[in-house]
Amino acid sequence: MIPSVHAPLISPEDYELLLGAKPPTPELTPISFAEREELLDLVIAENIEYRYINGSCEDRAHYISLLLKKHQVTAGKIWNFAPARYSLSSDELFNMTDPLGISENTTWGYHVAPFLTAYNEQGEIETLVIDQSLSADALLTIDEWLALMNCPRSIYLLTDADSYLFFSLNNYLMQDESAPADEWPAFLPSIITGNFWNLAPGDDYVQKGLSINDLALEIFSIKNQLPAHEEAYLHELLKNIDDVIRLTEVAKPAELSSKTYRSLISYYDQRYAHWNDRVAHTQACLN
Repeated sequence: MIPSVHAPLISPEDYELLLGAKPPTPELTPISFAEREELLDLVIAENIEYRYINGSCEDRAHYISLLLKKHQVTAGKIWNFAPARYSLSSDELFNMTDPLGISENTTWGYHVAPFLTAYNEQGEIETLVIDQSLSADALLTIDEWLALMNCPRSIYLLTDADSYLFFSLNNYLMQDESAPADEWPAFLPSIITGNFWNLAPGDDYVQKGLSINDLALEIFSIKNQLPAHEEAYLHELLKNIDDVIRLTEVAKPAELSSKTYRSLISYYDQRYAHWNDRVAHTQACLN
């Protein structure tokens, strides 16, 4: 049984005082009890890779939100922040168990997943989270979702589904050209500012993120069949999602043969084409 953990939901008023910006508050229409299982089946049928937990939760959440909207279900997003992401005096992160055993200690500074409201069998409205990385084949209540991150000092909030990602102090200036640079110190921590940003037309962050997760699982699946030096290199590479991303963006690393490298890049390109088509099709149904 999952223990109940009550991380505080920050009200819009308190959030504005704490972080200087008010998040959008989604207004969701509850779906029926039967529909909730049907929607979960739709998500499962998409074969979104969720076992590589080192990153891209925002991409899974965004694609699932689009998928739900395609089926006339309005979702929101629930964000949970570890103390290290909202407090200057803490380095506490979420300590997660890696289902693949790639890393002994996987840490998250935040996590996000889509949520919806639905009636239960008693006719009561529940808020339910869709998060296969924490529960592969069942919806979670908010308490259950929070408990799986095992951090009572976390804070969570709800936004609408369009909020793709949040600003941190250390990346705010890079992504907001209108920010007055001369009013900011030279070095800033990775603390959330309270501001979120939406994807622009043509952005392909979601497609890339989903494809990177697929690539990571492909690497995990084949690395034991490769020469020892390639296996060792790829084993270390999987520990950091930034290294997996870098593999798709730079020249062939010396540690990999041309055959292995071409095979991995070809697989990534195939998965990118797949997700690009899926995102385009889903968005076309919304227009």
